[in-house]
Amino acid sequence: MATLTESDVAQGRPQPMIRFDQLPAAVDSPGAQGPLTADEEEAWELCSRAFVQYKEAWFVAAGALDISLRGRLWRRDYDTAEAFIRHVADMSTSNAYRQIAGARIAALLAEPPRLELELEPNAESRMRDSDHVQTYVISQRAAESLTPIREDYGDDAAAEAYRTVAEATARDKVSQKTMTGVVKQFPRRAAEELDAKQRRERIRELAVQQAAAEAVSKAQPTQQPGPVAAFAARVATVKAFAATTDGLAEAYTAAAEADPAEAKRLAVQLRDHLTVVVDNLPDV
Repeated sequence: MATLTESDVAQGRPQPMIRFDQLPAAVDSPGAQGPLTADEEEAWELCSRAFVQYKEAWFVAAGALDISLRGRLWRRDYDTAEAFIRHVADMSTSNAYRQIAGARIAALLAEPPRLELELEPNAESRMRDSDHVQTYVISQRAAESLTPIREDYGDDAAAEAYRTVAEATARDKVSQKTMTGVVKQFPRRAAEELDAKQRRERIRELAVQQAAAEAVSKAQPTQQPGPVAAFAARVATVKAFAATTDGLAEAYTAAAEADPAEAKRLAVQLRDHLTVVVDNLPDV
């Protein structure tokens, strides 16, 4: 008899964990009543297996919630949608729908597609192998904070925004606080429409600023502000910037291969900014 591996046992159940891309397609059936059809039974069983994964992969369970709610699959075992949500997810209906909205973002970060195309329509396609795309874990709250970008530009753009912030701040997991701070400063599409490259550049700038602001706030001493505290805050700002410069040379090399003139222009800007920093250093 075959031996079950750790990945075969999900939450103590002898069944493999469900991936987001293994969920069935959601079918809107607002008027569905009576016993489930054979196809609905199959979909419901798969969703039921996904519900037990809330602690390990909340976005998979949220995707299963979406399928079950849109197709009214819950009617087999529950009297109301509210009772179903409360039992399988222990949350309110409004919270469930917020999680559903962010589930696709989390799935794109955790399970990047083999090939990822440029997000802009009618633009030259940009393809990258998922072997070279780092996977990320995003919390439910951080995914929710990306709602404005998701609404304006779609799930792929929201996932790319998270990746950009993670790379700019050198973090494996970005907090809700950091994401919220970045998104609040990012313009809505109605005010300023940005293409994919512009979005990445703007988000990277905002991420560095947000990380610096958080570092300054964390470094603030408990006593009343004074000259030492003011200087400590400036040092914290530089420290936060320094933490983001790992891989700067590699980033320049990659940019120069794509657009030599633009890469050189940006490198000159960087040199000039750093020259100002050096000129302003204290004489110690």
